[in-house]
Amino acid sequence: MKPNRKPKLATVVNSFELSANMQRVILQGDEFKSLQVTDLGGYIKLMFHPEGHTDVSILEEGQRPALRTYTISELDLVNGQIAVDFVKHEVDERNKIISQEQGGYAIHWAMNAKVGDKISIGGPGTSQVIDLNAEQVFMVADMTAIPAITSKLSKLNDNATGHVIVQLSSPQDTPNWVLPKGMKLHTVIGHNPIQLSDAVTQLSINSQDVAIWCACEFTAMKAIRTHFNHQGVIQREKSYFSSYWKQGVTEDGHKAIKREDAESL
Repeated sequence: MKPNRKPKLATVVNSFELSANMQRVILQGDEFKSLQVTDLGGYIKLMFHPEGHTDVSILEEGQRPALRTYTISELDLVNGQIAVDFVKHEVDERNKIISQEQGGYAIHWAMNAKVGDKISIGGPGTSQVIDLNAEQVFMVADMTAIPAITSKLSKLNDNATGHVIVQLSSPQDTPNWVLPKGMKLHTVIGHNPIQLSDAVTQLSINSQDVAIWCACEFTAMKAIRTHFNHQGVIQREKSYFSSYWKQGVTEDGHKAIKREDAESL
């Protein structure tokens, strides 16, 4: 296996409330010391037994772990530590918290993680790189994509002009971002994905040279992608659209939906 794809055993060294609806878990593993600075913002796969616990050593022959995808929010190479952020209130279409039995393994684990707990991790993988140099930039995310968009925002040029649109569970979840003067922050408060797509489609597109980075719920992502496509401003090398989840569906079901969507394009 490639070094980054070989599962790494990590130990919880801290867990705390990062914001009103975000939990941060700090994981340590000596193998993390061999990562690169460029792995910050990369994605990892948390591995769970199909029964919901993290002991994947007892998987039966031919049985595969359940994988949950998250982003490295902070990276400490000296101590071999990574920070992983979890949205506390993942909800389904009836606005109910997803239980462990429904497949909410990761958030259930994160909210109950104690110092010394172990979990196996795959990755990190590298997130897709796009050219963010454009006359107008749109950066879109919901709570699940805050770690990823934070990494992307740090790469914007000081003279970047455009909009950052983020959907939050509450005003207390607003990230402490320092944005270029030309980038305007728009916050959308609520859990309905349509709120995010509506906020994006109401903004003016002032150029044909547009860079777009969008990561959020599947339905919202499709609506946003369709909007920019109808405006004729999607440039392959300057556009990224990804769904991190789908309302009312577990990650395993979401993966199948994403494959179908990719094949339809």
